[in-house]
Amino acid sequence: MEEMIQDFINSLNRRPTTKETYRKALMEFSKWLGNSSPIGLTSNDIQRYKDYITSKDLSTSSVSAYLTAVRRLYNYLEDYGKIKENPAKKVKGGARPKRHSTKAITKNEVKKLFESIDTSSPLGQRDCAILNLMVRCGLSEIEIVRANVGDIKSKGDTKVIYVQGKNKDKKDEYVVLPPDAILELDRYLRERGESEAGEPLFWGIGNRAIKDRISTRAIRARISHYFEKLGLKRKGITPYSLRHTAAILAIESGATVSEVMQMLRVKTVSTALVYFEEARELKVNEKTKAGKNQGTKTANIKNQ
Repeated sequence: MEEMIQDFINSLNRRPTTKETYRKALMEFSKWLGNSSPIGLTSNDIQRYKDYITSKDLSTSSVSAYLTAVRRLYNYLEDYGKIKENPAKKVKGGARPKRHSTKAITKNEVKKLFESIDTSSPLGQRDCAILNLMVRCGLSEIEIVRANVGDIKSKGDTKVIYVQGKNKDKKDEYVVLPPDAILELDRYLRERGESEAGEPLFWGIGNRAIKDRISTRAIRARISHYFEKLGLKRKGITPYSLRHTAAILAIESGATVSEVMQMLRVKTVSTALVYFEEARELKVNEKTKAGKNQGTKTANIKNQ
C-alpha cells in the first residue's frame, strides 16, 4: 500500500505542499485498511471509511479532503488498468457549511481595537500596521508572515500588496490597500528605517526575534492580547475573526461579490455569498437589538 501511494504521489504534477497533503490523507486510509491493498473495495467500503473519518470529529472540509485523496488514488489505479471502476466516485464529501463557525467583530469593536493600540512604541506601530492589513484588507496570518517589504507595489494610482497564501508557492495575487492601511504601513516603515525589498515586512520583537520574520504564533499572541484587553474573547471569536470582519466591513461599505472574492482570494461565488448572507443577518440582528434597547429606554422614561 505504501509503495502504491508513493507511485501515485510521484505521478502528480502538483506543488510539494499539495503532494504532502495527499500523502498524509492516504496514509490515514492505509492505516484504516491495515496497510492492505485498496484494490477490490466497493462503494460500501468507501462509505464505511467516510463514516470512520467523520466519527473522528474532523471538519467538513477535512473529511472532503480525505475523500478527495482516496478518489484520486482510485482514478490513478483506473487509468493504469488496476481496477475497472472507481469505488469512491459515488461517495461524496461533506457539504460546504452554510455559515462560518468563526464570527466577525462589530464595527464599534474594530474602533475600540485600534484605539487600544499604543502607537507611540515600535511594537504598537507594528501591531497597528498588521491589524490594518487583516481588518481592512482581509490578509490571513500566513500572508502576513510571508510578506516582504517589496511586496507593496503601485498599480497605476493604486497601492497594492502581493500575497502568498496557504498552499501557494508564489505571490501571484494582490490586495488593494485602502488609505488607512497605507497610512499605518508608511508610518511603521518610516519609523523602522531604510529596508531592502527582500526583507520581511514584519519583524518579530524581542531579544531573540529582532530582524527575524514574525511567526504566526506571535501574530496570534498579539491579537489575543488585544482581544483579552477589550473583553472580546467569546465563542466564535478568534484571530481568524479579523479576516471575516474585513469581508463584513467591505460588504457594509458597498463592495460587490467580485470585489469580496478578489480581496479574500476565494475562487467561487457561493463561498463569497456566505459572507453576504452573514452581513445581512448581522444587520438584522443589530436593528432588532437597537429596537429592544429603544423600547427599554422608553419604558424607563415612562416609569420615572
